[in-house]
Amino acid sequence: MTSRSLERAAPFRVAGYPVRPVTFAFDRLQVRLLVIDRLEDYIDTESLLRDPHAPEPPYWAHVWPGSRALARRMARVECVGRRVVDLGCGLGLAGIVAALRGASVTLVDHAGPSTEFARANAALNCCRVAVVQSDMRQPGIRGMFDYCLAADVTYDPTLQSALASFLQRHLAPAGRAWCAESVRTFDQGFRRACAAHGLQVAESEVREWDEQREVPVRLTDVCWA
Repeated sequence: MTSRSLERAAPFRVAGYPVRPVTFAFDRLQVRLLVIDRLEDYIDTESLLRDPHAPEPPYWAHVWPGSRALARRMARVECVGRRVVDLGCGLGLAGIVAALRGASVTLVDHAGPSTEFARANAALNCCRVAVVQSDMRQPGIRGMFDYCLAADVTYDPTLQSALASFLQRHLAPAGRAWCAESVRTFDQGFRRACAAHGLQVAESEVREWDEQREVPVRLTDVCWA
């Protein structure tokens, strides 16, 4: 489905969810995303507190501050001819920005509905990307990447280790990885995991808006030592 036909069809459904279009601006670049309409209807907070085995809500559908921070970063770095992977891509925001600026992009997420949204959003923005459904802990992805992106995926120790291991295998010798975290911004597990894999880390803080409030985002810059 083309960008125009997607817009004409709205409101409609992606992966069974009702959607609405939202526009994001990063410098002079504008990106249109299809997001779940009334996402809060799909998050049962009381059930999550009551039942540890309750199904996980579609957290991938939230436009996390980390993804906005990475999208802003990709709007400012050289992307033409670069190979980029967006791990835990969610709706695909950061990777789509890179693709619009000339990168060859692979979007990866473990959630099937997320990959459907990422594919639809890439089409909406008239850019070509590869979309892969895969768990970062067993990615099955080959090749090297100039830029590796990961937004709000290092909240769990197993994911911290898995991401560092992925970077060890797939970050090009002169490549850079940018990992943004807006949830557990003081957790140093990812930094330690990178060091254990021979990677060099520098951290900085940026600010992004989320649900009408400004929140801190830790931006971790990873490269080879």
